[in-house]
Amino acid sequence: MYNKTKLLALTTRLLLAICLLGAMPSFAASVKGTSPAGNEVVVEIKKTPSLKYPRRAERLGVEGFVTVGFDLSADGELIDLRVIESQPRLMFDKSALKFVKGMDFVVPEEDGNRILTSDIKFRVQFQLQR
Repeated sequence: MYNKTKLLALTTRLLLAICLLGAMPSFAASVKGTSPAGNEVVVEIKKTPSLKYPRRAERLGVEGFVTVGFDLSADGELIDLRVIESQPRLMFDKSALKFVKGMDFVVPEEDGNRILTSDIKFRVQFQLQR
């Protein structure tokens, strides 16, 4: 039979596992960027990978966000992927960059031609589901 200490430890681990399973990413279905002509264009997000919540942030119960900036080539490749802002600083940066690198985008077109899209900003929200 379990003593109180073992039972408490088991319950704590079970609750932590439930919380970790509830970690949910939050993101938009499209983002905006700028065409070579200077027009605002909408870039559709085709595919998103699963978002890895950093273990340390989960263990500490920390939530936050990372705003990532990048350009999208006419071939759909990410160019100049960078962190613009993050809160808390550095806690979620690697996970957010990996998440955005794994995304597929629909490349915008102008006059039937795929175009380079610049100044795209994407905010990855890290929230633990309660």
